[in-house]
Amino acid sequence: MYQFQHEVKRKEKIYKAYVILFIISVLINVVLFFVDGSILRGIVSLLVFSIVLYYGLRKKVWAELIVKCMVWMHLVLLFIMFLTMAIKVIQ
Repeated sequence: MYQFQHEVKRKEKIYKAYVILFIISVLINVVLFFVDGSILRGIVSLLVFSIVLYYGLRKKVWAELIVKCMVWMHLVLLFIMFLTMAIKVIQ
């Protein structure tokens, strides 16, 4: 019984980390849209992401999947950016 409770707590901590990373990535995206000058696109993006976050906190499966995919997509893009910058520095 203890292992099951421990597993549930661990999964909950992992999902909270996903939500926090999702919020950070959403804020960065919205700020970049506003800086770019496309205010309407930033507002629509913020609306869509807030709906996904709302349902994600309600533990809807589709929203959890979107949150996890968005976080991993941003992490992969961040890795690609660092890799590209490192290659430019080496050359």
